[in-house]
Amino acid sequence: MMASRPKVHISRRQRYACILCGRCCRRFHVLLTPVEAERLAALDWGDAEGVPRDFTTRLHGHLYFRRAPTGGCVFLDESTGACRIHQRFGLAVKALTCRGYPHNIASTWPGEVSVVARMDCPAVQRNAGPPLETNRAAIERMVTELGTSGGFTGRQLEGLSRDAVETVIRALTGLLEDAADLPPGTRAYGFFLAAERFRALGSSFLNDLSTLRQVIPSLLERVKRDASRRRDHGIGWFSRAVCREWLAAYCRRDEELAHPSLRDRVVRTASLAGYAFGLGSLRVMGSEHPAISLRAARLFTRGRGWTPSDHAAWECYWRLLLARLEGPQFFGVAYYDTPLFTGLRALAQSYALVLAAARCHAAERNADRIETEDVHYAVGAIDHCLGRSPLLQFRLWRLVEDHFSGVRYARLLTSLGWE
Repeated sequence: MMASRPKVHISRRQRYACILCGRCCRRFHVLLTPVEAERLAALDWGDAEGVPRDFTTRLHGHLYFRRAPTGGCVFLDESTGACRIHQRFGLAVKALTCRGYPHNIASTWPGEVSVVARMDCPAVQRNAGPPLETNRAAIERMVTELGTSGGFTGRQLEGLSRDAVETVIRALTGLLEDAADLPPGTRAYGFFLAAERFRALGSSFLNDLSTLRQVIPSLLERVKRDASRRRDHGIGWFSRAVCREWLAAYCRRDEELAHPSLRDRVVRTASLAGYAFGLGSLRVMGSEHPAISLRAARLFTRGRGWTPSDHAAWECYWRLLLARLEGPQFFGVAYYDTPLFTGLRALAQSYALVLAAARCHAAERNADRIETEDVHYAVGAIDHCLGRSPLLQFRLWRLVEDHFSGVRYARLLTSLGWE
């Protein structure tokens, strides 16, 4: 008997249409199955010139598309920014990984799958094109091909019922939407505080839905009030070192797969050690990152020397949070099988990382104000590893998030200058 198809939920908040920037063809090492490699090798290109016949490489025992000397996929047409396979044969012929990007498909509730658009895609950052929903037929075919199954486990749900989880998510979503007129730092810190206070209530309380719904309005009002209070004290040298390492962990890129030599590993290890002291730049973690040193970026100046940004510059970041909540794609399969509140804390703490990354990007432009382009870079940099980092699957890196829980997170924002 055939298994029933999962119910597919597609984000209603996001839009996407490829803008032929070619970033995905340069940024990622694309995994191929042996069947896909054989199928692509058999394509009839006729008299087309310059078609790569040897287009695969093997990294750590797995097949990937080979990279050209320019850094892009060997099938990338550098003159147009388009995939030559796509141009010649159409979307359906491409490898599944290529067809799927920038959609992030993850199992959520049993028998259900959610789809959000990855914010490391420039087109998604701009919210360009038609709603994701218009591509439902193709998305559902990809879901079937992936064979996605399963759902949130009891451990991941931390004892909460589905109704309780969805009630908490609606409350957090409403908080973000209602706080649109607040400064970005206040809005983000309110989200963090609310997530932590829901955690503190415990599963027994949260599963009592009638009481929970009565408490939510007053809880959110207190959060809004408390989020507006600025802290006088920043973080010390040790926490600054931890923050720099944390930022670097989120900025690691696929380039590392292709450079497994001892020399490259030594360079990256030395860079990670240097970050603790503000030495070196994020460029070592990937070519898209700013080359300015972390010390020169003036991250921990409490905002002195920085002009506050326009609220509109942060619109892309709020779409990241709201889409992840809508998924919900901030725990479970979408985040290395982490429990609900661990994933929610990581999502809430992403503001500090985005702020720090945006400061680096602006500093490299010799700017004293964060603009939309800086937030777009930062959101793409952080979302690239939000649930997909090769480091953040380990407990040691989860401890970094624990380090910045409670009042220390407010002190971190104080040191970074809030915005």
